[in-house]
Amino acid sequence: MNQRERSGERQWVSFLGVPAERVRPHFWTFSVCFVATLIFYTYIHVLDGHNPSWRQAPSLIMEDTTRAAVFWALVSPIVVEGVVMVFGWLYLEKKQREARAEANAAWEGWNRRRMEAEARGEPFTEPPPSARNGSSGS
Repeated sequence: MNQRERSGERQWVSFLGVPAERVRPHFWTFSVCFVATLIFYTYIHVLDGHNPSWRQAPSLIMEDTTRAAVFWALVSPIVVEGVVMVFGWLYLEKKQREARAEANAAWEGWNRRRMEAEARGEPFTEPPPSARNGSSGS
């Protein structure tokens, strides 16, 4: 394990500008999309039979798949990073809801104990949840 891995610093692939752990999903997304496009154009030019000669099919397939390769090279990173962003956002939203629910439960418990002590006529000296853990409670 090198110094970067021990310090928890993220490694980036400079050419692609993505974290090293996401290079593989980028590669597989591109590959799957490209192969699907290659199969589609092979079907169009060979199996569908709209071309006048079978000799023209390889050059037509290569011409179409070259454009498709450029397209998928540009679009597949957008797809992968978009998926990462959406699921990251959903994860953060869930964690924030859980944190708010936990904070609300702490405040409700503190308030219930305060009201019970007040109803019994006893002094209530327990600090509020935000004073105990240093958070704002919101």
